[in-house]
Amino acid sequence: MSMQTALSSPAARLAAMRPTPSALRVATMSASPGNAVLLTVESETVTEVFSAIGERGVRAEAVAREAALEARRYLASGAAVGEHLGDQVMLPMALAGGGSYTLDHVSHHAITNAEVITHFLPVTISFEQGERFNTCHVRAKI
Repeated sequence: MSMQTALSSPAARLAAMRPTPSALRVATMSASPGNAVLLTVESETVTEVFSAIGERGVRAEAVAREAALEARRYLASGAAVGEHLGDQVMLPMALAGGGSYTLDHVSHHAITNAEVITHFLPVTISFEQGERFNTCHVRAKI
């Protein structure tokens, strides 16, 4: 079963974004003048973490909104992995000889990462844009 089909529906994943009191942890002591938020979305096959870091003068609500928007974009896309995990999956997949996976957004970092990997390993990496998500294809050069 692929990572894509193992994940629950987008509606179920969006419902999971409503945190329960036991899922909330608040750290009141910090050496930082700003604030930070980490949102963890767990499913049967993958755990995605979304973060935002504030700075002096930025309201906590704005910092939380930034992380929540990224998490909601991922959940609504139906992709197997998010933007940042998508960057990290490429190398092990290239080392394994190939494969493909879906990701919600192809960042400039992902494109650069793909170019670097292809300089060191005998693979090609391409991205295919779909309606709601993108697909990364890692193929061994023959």
